[in-house]
Amino acid sequence: MSTASFTPFQFIIIAIHISLFPFGRCCMVEYCAGMYSQKLDEGGIIIGKNAPYCQVITDYIFCLQGTSRSCRGNLKFHTLQTLLQRQKREFSCGAFPETASPSEALQRRCNFLADSMPQAMHRYCTAFGSRHVRRFDGHFETCARAGAYPLIDNRYLLVQITHSNLANRVNALTKVTVIVKATRHCTPQKQYEASTEDAELAVSFVDGTMFGGNRSQRTVEIRPHNGSHVEIALQHIATMVYVRRQGPFLSVAVRIPEMLLKEQLDDGEQLCTTGCVRGETVRIKEALANPHSFTRCQGIHVKTPLKIATDRCARVGVNDAFFDACVFDLLMSGDETLVALAVDAEHHIEKFYPPYSRHYANGRHNLSIYDSLSAYEWKHCPAHSTSSSSSPFSSFFLNVDACQLSRAEVILILTLHFVFRLLRLILVC
Repeated sequence: MSTASFTPFQFIIIAIHISLFPFGRCCMVEYCAGMYSQKLDEGGIIIGKNAPYCQVITDYIFCLQGTSRSCRGNLKFHTLQTLLQRQKREFSCGAFPETASPSEALQRRCNFLADSMPQAMHRYCTAFGSRHVRRFDGHFETCARAGAYPLIDNRYLLVQITHSNLANRVNALTKVTVIVKATRHCTPQKQYEASTEDAELAVSFVDGTMFGGNRSQRTVEIRPHNGSHVEIALQHIATMVYVRRQGPFLSVAVRIPEMLLKEQLDDGEQLCTTGCVRGETVRIKEALANPHSFTRCQGIHVKTPLKIATDRCARVGVNDAFFDACVFDLLMSGDETLVALAVDAEHHIEKFYPPYSRHYANGRHNLSIYDSLSAYEWKHCPAHSTSSSSSPFSSFFLNVDACQLSRAEVILILTLHFVFRLLRLILVC
């Protein structure tokens, strides 16, 4: 790097620029800092009043503007913006009108997160079996309600899953929708759909394409492995979405850089971050401690004896929360395919998320830790319908870990009840 005499402002910029590398993990400021250094080094550019350096400043500012959303609250980001604007004035960059706009190549470039943060920490979330979810924070839940809910939703990506009852009365994941949101210079919007109604997993987006971007820089790409396993790579944000199929069941997993989780949209609940909708979960530990008490409350029958289910799941090698999910699903459904789903889900997280084996896995494949819960008294047992069209397997999800109605909802219902009674009195009079 060639230099002239430095002003105090220049020293401040260089000091901030150097300090970004170990500490700038909250946003992509270090990517812009790296571009700044590269241009100075490769171009032999002198810091001072000249067109090449003014162009570098303009490109630096343009790069920072592109990452502004994820840098809110970052003091270095805002300080750099202020100092760079001062440098433009100090070096009379207005005298070089050709440097007023960013370089053409920079405007067209899609900045890959992996380029600026090759060692970024990742998080992993998965949904499988009968509404089992492992959140980004490592917490496992079994959700109580069917329906369509977002697994994750940020400015780059939306993954929505649908749980519904199948013909054999098993409630499981039946549809996955992945929407890759349009990102300037990187990719147009792409949508992928997988459904149990289809014979195999789709191997392309709904528009028939298999990638977004251009052939030399595929920012988004579908990688089909066979009819039962598809990967969707979002290269520009170093994120992977995995969709798998076992018989009539789907499962999905997301691996994403931790820094992007700070940009989650705040307009609703997301299974991977906030967990099951309204905190309504099945008390799976208590159910496994005393399945007969649980099923009696729900008006259903155990499909596989507890001893057989635990032995079967231990024999296939699943552990910890995946073992619990395996036993629970086999108890309630008797469907061996759900056993395979639990096995697949554990193998997948071990392969694609190494921190799981190091920090989360304990190798447990028994239920003895729940023995103290066997006397749990089940409440809020649903009224059992004699209708043949009702689904007894789905009814047990009505026994949730939190109250069904929030305080606000109860007040609203009571208010409406009072209003209707008042109207009746008025009409009678």
